[in-house]
Amino acid sequence: MSSDHGTAKTEYPKVAVIVPVYNNAADLRQCIDSVLGQDYADIGLYLIDDGSSDESPKICDSYALANKNVHVTHKRNAGLRLTWQRGLRESHEPWVCFVDGDDWIEKGMISRLVCGLDPEYSDNQMICCEYVIDREWNHSSEKQDHGAEPGVYTGQKLEDEIRSRIIGNEKRTVIMSRCMKLIPRRIMERNLHYCDPKLKMGEDVSIMLPVLLDIKRLNLLPDAYDYHYMFRHQSMVHKFDPDMYENMQRLRAVMTKVLSDKEISDGDAMCGREYFFLFLLVMKNELRNTDNTAIERIRTLCMNSKTPEMVKQGPQELGDAANRLITFVMRKPTTARIRIIRRIFILKSRTQ
Repeated sequence: MSSDHGTAKTEYPKVAVIVPVYNNAADLRQCIDSVLGQDYADIGLYLIDDGSSDESPKICDSYALANKNVHVTHKRNAGLRLTWQRGLRESHEPWVCFVDGDDWIEKGMISRLVCGLDPEYSDNQMICCEYVIDREWNHSSEKQDHGAEPGVYTGQKLEDEIRSRIIGNEKRTVIMSRCMKLIPRRIMERNLHYCDPKLKMGEDVSIMLPVLLDIKRLNLLPDAYDYHYMFRHQSMVHKFDPDMYENMQRLRAVMTKVLSDKEISDGDAMCGREYFFLFLLVMKNELRNTDNTAIERIRTLCMNSKTPEMVKQGPQELGDAANRLITFVMRKPTTARIRIIRRIFILKSRTQ
């Protein structure tokens, strides 16, 4: 879509595309080219270099020299959260779209997102597309979509089908990533205080959850697999994170506060259901730990978290096979059960 139609100029909203960059030299040109190649004219591209040590800074600068709508900021390394937030401060457009530096987007993504806007709702709305996982090691692709059906959600439908079940499902009702969305700047900026600086995993939830609860209109575009997430071979290496359990506690606290502040009914129960799925991720992480203390650590975490009761109160059916194996342990966290399931997870991670 272009903002010039014949001799008459039609006003279209300006969009800031913010790209956090950190040592993305191998993929950065494809990312930038995919943004500059959009069929929508009113785009400002903001490349925020988070202290990269490879060729990424030079690549960013070369594009800025050749394109007046490309803006580059170089800063000391401070992590992803502060990098995309810096992009918010550097940009000024009323609508924001995020693309990570090792990903890329289809040519018509921005125009499709913009066309999904309804002027009646001004900037009280969000438009979402879906994404594709591109696996570089076997050249395969996998489409990922939202848990909710494509369509427009407003009024009572938004309340019943989105807000009342925004978290606490095996498949998230709306994908919580910053990316693949057209986000109103005003609503995003007023919810930045929910971003916990100590969160390492799930940080996007801390901003997208309150934003989703503030909007008055949500448009989930159908068959719009426009965002490509590059999953490289090194991404398959499952590294044990000893701090994941603590991270999930922090994420739970953020979600609880958001739902309370936004006056979401049954928020505590919703957070409890969500924590069940977060704990499954913790267990997957712990089961791949090869340390000699892993079995006792898992047993202690299960007992401290009262997982037998958690399973009883959790969903009765789980589609994911790995999750079913983990609930087998959580239901009765004996040393024998943990040892069996742990062996399965370690063997699986070695063959992937």
